Amino acid sequence: MELVVAWIHQTAPDALATVLAELSRPKRPFRLYHVCGSRAWKNPPVVYVPKTCAYHRVILGFVCEGEEARWLTNREIADGVIRAIRQQTAQGIVGQVEPWERRPTY
Repeated sequence: MELVVAWIHQTAPDALATVLAELSRPKRPFRLYHVCGSRAWKNPPVVYVPKTCAYHRVILGFVCEGEEARWLTNREIADGVIRAIRQQTAQGIVGQVEPWERRPTY
């Protein structure tokens, strides 16, 4: 079974549908790990998944350190996505998404 990791930003709204259409053409099963920003916690994207796709969502959160909050590092993101792939859960969160009001704004 093929494994696909797709981190597509909201600036390319049709990209995921295009990727799914292309991957489903050979009618072979594949697993898709859709990496999403923290906003997907509050407003999950609607994804139309073909029958050949096992869809998984990975939401990237943030890290609270004392009174400060920061976005995840590249290493934390990579480690979290790898962990989600190994666990094969329907939805995983890297870092934290709550408390939402602590989310960094920069």
